[in-house]
Amino acid sequence: MNLCSALCLCFMASGASAFGPTQLVGRSSHLSATVKSDEVPFEADVVIIGSGLAGLSCGALLSHCKKNVVILESHDAPGGCAHTWERRGFHFESGPSLYSGFSSERSPNPLKNIFQIVGEDCEWITYDRWGTVLPSGEKFAAKIGPEEFGDVLQKYGGPQAQAEFAALMERMKPLSDASQALTSMALREDLAVVLTLLKYPKELLMTFSQGSKLTEPFGNIMDEMQIKDEFVRNWLDMLCFLLQGLPARGTLNTVMSYMLADWYRPGVTLDYPKGGSGAIVDALVRAVRKHPLSKVCLNSHVDEILVENGKAVGVKLKSGKVVRAKEAVVSNADPYVTNQLLSSARKSSALSNEMIAHMDKMISTDPEEGGVKDLRSFIHLHAGIDATGLPTEASADFPAQWAVIRDWNLPGGVEAPRNIVLCSMPSLIDPSMAPEGKHVIHCYTPATEPYEWWENMDRNSEEYRKKKEEAADFLWSCFEEYVPNARERLVPGTLQIGTPLTHERFLRRSKGSYGPRVDVGLGQTLPGHKTPLNGFYMCGDYTFPSIGVPATAASGAITANTLVSVGDHLNMLGKIKLPEK
Repeated sequence: MNLCSALCLCFMASGASAFGPTQLVGRSSHLSATVKSDEVPFEADVVIIGSGLAGLSCGALLSHCKKNVVILESHDAPGGCAHTWERRGFHFESGPSLYSGFSSERSPNPLKNIFQIVGEDCEWITYDRWGTVLPSGEKFAAKIGPEEFGDVLQKYGGPQAQAEFAALMERMKPLSDASQALTSMALREDLAVVLTLLKYPKELLMTFSQGSKLTEPFGNIMDEMQIKDEFVRNWLDMLCFLLQGLPARGTLNTVMSYMLADWYRPGVTLDYPKGGSGAIVDALVRAVRKHPLSKVCLNSHVDEILVENGKAVGVKLKSGKVVRAKEAVVSNADPYVTNQLLSSARKSSALSNEMIAHMDKMISTDPEEGGVKDLRSFIHLHAGIDATGLPTEASADFPAQWAVIRDWNLPGGVEAPRNIVLCSMPSLIDPSMAPEGKHVIHCYTPATEPYEWWENMDRNSEEYRKKKEEAADFLWSCFEEYVPNARERLVPGTLQIGTPLTHERFLRRSKGSYGPRVDVGLGQTLPGHKTPLNGFYMCGDYTFPSIGVPATAASGAITANTLVSVGDHLNMLGKIKLPEK
C-alpha cells in the first residue's frame, strides 16, 4: 500500500453523511437538467468522462487552477446520482438523503471545502431531527446530538444501555479527534503529498498517533468495549450500514469515529440544499465554467478511450467525434463501464500487462482473487401527495425523514433485502420542492435490493409491471407509518417507481449497484485514482475513498490535486476553512 492510500484510509470519513440513494426515474429536471450543454471541443487539457459529483468536483478544481477541462456526460442532465427532476410542479431528487457540515463556515466536509475554493455554494436550510420506526412499530424522532438520544437509550435499551454508549463515546474520543484532525483535501497521489500534508504538522501527528486503530473494523471496538445491549448493538450496526453499506464488523473505525463525534455533539444540525441536490450540481457546473474554455457537454456518450504509445490521449464519442486530451483522461464511470471503454485498446495490445491486471482486479468481485463484491441495488418510490391536514413543518411527532426497520434478527441483519427503508418528505424542509398544499415524498431501500430479483426482465412485460406494483406496495407501507392514508392522497401523474434496471439503464451502473462493498474486516481496500496507464485516472466511488457524497467529492479532489502543481494545491488549501482545534 502506498503512502497516499494508507493516509486515505484514515481520512475517508471526513465530512461523513448518511447513506444516499442513487436512482434516476425521471427526465425533466428542476435544476440540473436545465443546464444547457456546451459544444464539444476537439481538445482540452483534461477530458473527464461522466458528470457525477466526483467528476464535477475534479473538473471544478482543475478549472480553478486554470486547466482547460471538458466534462462529457452521456445523459441530458449533469450530476449523475445527485441530479433532480420536475414533474407536475413537484421537484424530485434521485439522492442523496442526508447532508452535514455545509451550513457552518468552518467544516471538514470535502465538498464544502471545494465550494470554498471555487467560490460557489448553495443556500442551506438546517434542521435537527431524524425519525426511526422500530420493528415493534414504536416511533421516535429525537434530535441528533447527545441530549435526546439519552432518553431514547433509556426507553428502548436495557439497564446498561446508557452506560455502555457513554463508555463507547469516551473510548472513541481520541479516534474521533484523529479522524477529524487532517483534511483529505491535502492528499495527492505522488511524492509531493509530503509537502501538502506538512501544511498541517500537528494534525498529521495526531492522526498518526492512533496508528492502525483508525483502519480497523469498528466491530473490534464494540467487542473491546463489551457492548452487550441489544438495542445499542443494533443501532450501531444500522448507523454503520447507512454510512458505509456494511454492518459494524466491516466498517472502518475512522468512519464511525467521525460520525459519532459529529452526530452526537451539542448543537449539531443537518443541512439541506434549497432546491434539492440539483443545487449542488448547479454550483459545481458554474465552477467548471468559470474557466472560459472549460465545458460541460451533455448527450455526449463516450464509446472509447484512446491510447497511443502507452498513454491515454483522448476519447471517441458515439457520434464519432474525437476529443484529444493534452494532459490526462479521467473516468468518473464505474470500472465495468471504464473497462469496456478500454476494450479496443486492450484488443490492439495498446495496454500494458500491468494495466490489464489493474482493470481485471477492479472488475473482479471474487474476494479470493483480491476482488471486492458490489453492494446491492435499490427500489424507489417518488410521488406527490395532497398535504391537506398534514403538518407544514417537521417536528418530533412528524419528522421530514425516517428509517423503518422491519426485523433486527433477519438472516443478514441490516443487509437483509428490504429490511431497512428510508423515507423522506423534502417539502417539510424546503416548501419550494412541491406546489402549495402538496408534499413531495421519496422512499427507498438503501442498497439491499438484489439485482437477481429483476435480472433479464423485459421492462415492457406484464411480469415487470406486477413486480413494480409489488415493490410500490411495500414502499407505500413504510411511508404510511407516519401518513396512514398516503396512497389516497396521491396526486395523479406523479407516482414513479425505480428498480435496479432503472438504475442500470439511466446511470450506467452495472447491475444497478450502489458501489463497492469494501469490507475492512477482510482487509479490503480500493485502488486509488492513478492507474498504470500513463495519463489515465479514475475517480468516484469505486476508487477511493468509496461511497457517499463526502467520499466522492474527496475522490474528485484527490484526482485534481494530483494533476496540478504543488503550488496550486497549496493555494487551494489556503482557501478552505477547517474547524478550529
